[in-house]
Amino acid sequence: MKGKMERSIARLFEPVEAGGIAFRNRFLRSATWLAGCTEVSGEVTGPLMSRYAELAAGGLGGIISGYANVSADGRAQVRQMNVDTDDRTADVAKIATTVQTLGARLIVQVAYGGAVSNPAAVRQGSIKGPSAMEKDPVFGNRVEAMTEADIERVIGDFGAAARRVKEGGADGVQLHGAHGYLLMQFLSTVFNQRTDRWGGDFDSRSAILLAVQEEVRSCVGPDFPVWWKLSVSEERDGGYTAEDGARLAERLVEAGADGIEVSGGARYVGVERTNSRLGTRAGVDEGYFAAHAAMVKARVGNRAAVALVGGLKSPATAARLLEDGVADLFSLCRPLIAESDLVNRWAEGDLRPAECISCNACFKTVSEGIIYCPVMKQLHEGAWEPLPEC
Repeated sequence: MKGKMERSIARLFEPVEAGGIAFRNRFLRSATWLAGCTEVSGEVTGPLMSRYAELAAGGLGGIISGYANVSADGRAQVRQMNVDTDDRTADVAKIATTVQTLGARLIVQVAYGGAVSNPAAVRQGSIKGPSAMEKDPVFGNRVEAMTEADIERVIGDFGAAARRVKEGGADGVQLHGAHGYLLMQFLSTVFNQRTDRWGGDFDSRSAILLAVQEEVRSCVGPDFPVWWKLSVSEERDGGYTAEDGARLAERLVEAGADGIEVSGGARYVGVERTNSRLGTRAGVDEGYFAAHAAMVKARVGNRAAVALVGGLKSPATAARLLEDGVADLFSLCRPLIAESDLVNRWAEGDLRPAECISCNACFKTVSEGIIYCPVMKQLHEGAWEPLPEC
């Protein structure tokens, strides 16, 4: 049994071609907002470039960038990367060169914030979503319903952003259909009460994602890798289910998607069901969206890569899920904020789980500059008092 596990773990570190991209191993950095760009223009900064270099040097097979907004009125967060104008292609090129030179592949995630945008981040226009809301469930924003023209414009903006990603030399683009942002808002009846072709039953509410897939494919051509991040299940009582999400994933693959990164939930469903759950323990409750990934994999087979994200902490769990055919690739977020060289540590034979304790304290450091792990800083630099809710 021990020998079999050792062989399974070794497979994680072997080169693999998945989703149209050749990776040096099966570990990805999942898209992570690090608040490392300039406030107004969304340009990448020196500290953010250093973080990308650390991650690539740390042994990852691929890095999915923090979400980049596709429209001036679609910023989701402060100090977020922009790819909404052609001059931002230079930033993609800068990141791609750094990451690729160090042996990793780069996928740039693109997104539109919609109803749950941080109001401090929106540069122009009003906050828009699928339907009008007096208060959104995250920031309390007043939300204007998107017109048909708004929807068609945003679909086009996704295509233009993907083109810029390709022109910047990235290895692929990922379209953000998860975690409560606009494309997921169309899937959810919390946000979507439309009665036109963009609302109604789940298939109709999915129409915008398929339209974005078609537009992006037309803008980048037949060979450039197009991936999706999906909250496969809304994780809300009465919300759309993992069966719905897996069926959508299959439809996207049939429409030309090359990879599906499986996540779930969103901030508005509550912390116990969100995508960044607290207190995840290695070997106990890590990989909490594995069942969703298995459903997607059963539908798409080898037609597209399936990556799993959500509380993964140990190579032993990733190896078991690989052997069970649950996923092809394994994405990490918070553990890599704590240890940028985690994958190298594992590859060198130190198979202890990630140091990350899933306290989410990292996301509370945004006011200090680029996001970091205060727990690890405490270990190296001295005392740090955890916030009460950690």
